[in-house]
Amino acid sequence: MFILRVHSVDPHHPLDLEETAFSVVSSTAANHPETIPSRNPKYGERRGVVHLYRSASQSSLPNPSSRSTSLFVVAVPNYLSPDGFVRFCETHIDSVLDLVFIRNDGMEDRYSVLIKLDSQLAADRFYSNFNGKRFSPSEAEVCHILFLLSVDYTDSAEVASTPPAGFAALPTCPICLG
Repeated sequence: MFILRVHSVDPHHPLDLEETAFSVVSSTAANHPETIPSRNPKYGERRGVVHLYRSASQSSLPNPSSRSTSLFVVAVPNYLSPDGFVRFCETHIDSVLDLVFIRNDGMEDRYSVLIKLDSQLAADRFYSNFNGKRFSPSEAEVCHILFLLSVDYTDSAEVASTPPAGFAALPTCPICLG
């Protein structure tokens, strides 16, 4: 499991992504698919410096004891707007409760995303479907997803940069994690 600490003096800002409309096609009747409006997740944005920690006793591969309904997308390239990211994961948007876009003060070319899903099954499916997938077929960047044990926001740089007991600091660079 991973712990995320965000050093931020910036409050949570709700986002309104009205430009993005979603629908789910139900194919219960093979010849008469119908469109069902989806539930709308809460969207937010924060600025800060992200610190990532992994349990010192954990391997890097997810296992049943290292999963949760909270996911962290480590680095989304800036060419993909928040609307673009939502469209990227649109097939699973019905299971998403919250999306928080974190603008990392140390990296201007990418941002991170916290995702809270409604069940473990939904989180597992989201992870399986998008982890390692390219954000765009014509670009090299791939989606790196981690299961989170907890997320802490603090206005103290010292608290954010101090690993919790039994955890080791990790880089947030997607190349370093890959």
